Amino acid sequence: MASASSPPLVVKSVVGGGLEDKSWSSAISDLQIQLRGVRAVESDPFGLTVTFFVPGEVYAPKFSGLRIGSYLEDYRTLVVQVALPEHPDRDAKAELLALLGKAVERAEAWGRRKKLLSGPLAGSRGAIANLA
Repeated sequence: MASASSPPLVVKSVVGGGLEDKSWSSAISDLQIQLRGVRAVESDPFGLTVTFFVPGEVYAPKFSGLRIGSYLEDYRTLVVQVALPEHPDRDAKAELLALLGKAVERAEAWGRRKKLLSGPLAGSRGAIANLA
């Protein structure tokens, strides 16, 4: 089980460089700062790392939407990758929060399929609730 002292949700990014939309990068940085102090109240069977791919001049992801990246057994962490569009439709942070919710849903479905999870990822859901 993921330790109660480890963060239930980690946000990372891969930024395409050059002339990427800085509103994405700024909103991701804000979320990362907010998540630094968040610790799980309940212990989830595995942690969740959401990696946002910000398209830019140098690099753009070759997929769209959300996908399961990999499960890091040593860290008991599932990586969900999210390819962002070039520009946010509205408020970048609001869009990232919505995508984090979808990433948790995808992780929960994966966890049920792998028989690692019987209920919700309460720690990750709680962390997202603290971000809003």
